[in-house]
Amino acid sequence: MTSKLLTLGIAVLVAIVVLLGHVPTPAVAASPDILTLTGVLTTADRDWGGERTFEVPSGTSAIDIDLTCAADETESLLDFGVGGPSAIRGWSTARHDHVHIDALSASLGYLPGPIEAGQWRVLLGAPSRRDGSSTAYQITVRLSRGAVAAWPVLRSSPGWFAGDLHVHSGHSDGYRDDSLGRQRPVTVRDLIAASTAAQLDFLAVTDHNTASHWVDIDRAQAASPNLLLLHGREITTARGHFNAIGERRFTDFRLGPRRPMPTLLEEVARDGAFVSINHAWLSSTDWCNGCGWEDRDAETMQRVAGIEVLNGSTPTRGVDGPGWAFWADRLEHGQHAVPVGGSDVHDPFEGRASVGGPATVVWASALSEDAIVAGLKSGRVFVRASPGSHSILDLTARSGEKSVGMGQAIGPGRVTLAAHVTGSARQQFYWIRRGQKSEPVDLMSDDQTTTLSVDAVPGDWFSVIVSRDGRPQLISNAVFVKH
Repeated sequence: MTSKLLTLGIAVLVAIVVLLGHVPTPAVAASPDILTLTGVLTTADRDWGGERTFEVPSGTSAIDIDLTCAADETESLLDFGVGGPSAIRGWSTARHDHVHIDALSASLGYLPGPIEAGQWRVLLGAPSRRDGSSTAYQITVRLSRGAVAAWPVLRSSPGWFAGDLHVHSGHSDGYRDDSLGRQRPVTVRDLIAASTAAQLDFLAVTDHNTASHWVDIDRAQAASPNLLLLHGREITTARGHFNAIGERRFTDFRLGPRRPMPTLLEEVARDGAFVSINHAWLSSTDWCNGCGWEDRDAETMQRVAGIEVLNGSTPTRGVDGPGWAFWADRLEHGQHAVPVGGSDVHDPFEGRASVGGPATVVWASALSEDAIVAGLKSGRVFVRASPGSHSILDLTARSGEKSVGMGQAIGPGRVTLAAHVTGSARQQFYWIRRGQKSEPVDLMSDDQTTTLSVDAVPGDWFSVIVSRDGRPQLISNAVFVKH
């Protein structure tokens, strides 16, 4: 029905334009940021096509363009391209895919770069060469300021989504040796293949300081309908490394006398990115300058949303390893940071870590970048250590009629905790209260709910660890007791 209406509407448009002598209608501002350009190409245009111009005001951060035409009026799709004031940005041949251009990203066939103010052009290819044919078109141009247009939604229903929040490509230090011993850069597509093999739902490529990989991310997303690719960076400084997940713009990564760590964290998170410290327990050495986290004062830490508790490239022993201990200490200081995990893979072929080991599992309203970032911030999150695992861990607390989940707070008094664990039979379950482990409980089935009733006092926090052979397999975020 929609196709028939579009065809009918454009046919009417053809008749009107013919009566007006083929003069295209002017740009119509459907809103301050949306322009609609319509017109018709005829056999008179078959040697050179056409061109439509529109004005881009100063401060525009992104341009999105869609072209439609009546399919039964032409034997082939109308080619088109986009040009800015100083150069042509790209061309679409035999396809009408959505076109996006911003400073750091662009659709396939187009070049990213700053959005210049001034006159831009939609370049229309030559129409059908059949005598008497005509091609009516409609161009929709959206001009965005501030954050760029919304990223794709791969699934629109809520659920648990698992992903790796910490991997590297050849855009920074992700390299592998080929069969002749020569170093070759790891590509984003290499990482996608490894993530697909690990049955992940999302992947954040977090190259050090640069955002050059975002172009590859956006272009690869079009060919990866089942794996969400997140925009991320590992901000790498001499005083510590942290990830920014869901960035919408490039922020300078450098520290200085007038730009200490709290200022840098605040600026990076300003556009809504989820900011989490990486491998904070490590020591900074000449081999890895800044791998440890130096700034642990309250002013700095209140700007941190997450803490990496497991890192696949620096595995540690013990149920409560140093990453978990660092996180637990921050909770004791009153910080409600979210525990996350990432493989820190640099070589997905023969490296010491595997993509998805560990994974961060997030309850989100949808499988999209906005929803995953919102889910991380909400705190309904747990870390799953083993790649390929499908175990689920959810933790709730109830007091009277009130029930809260991970990342939330409940009032003091008699509280009943409930942990639902799947896929973890014959593993050991630990309750955690303010960093102290209970005696282990053996999980007897692959779908088990364990409860605990306690007299909770202000400042308490509770979480869960599930382990196997002395190594953590699942680590939950905490539920908190209000002061």
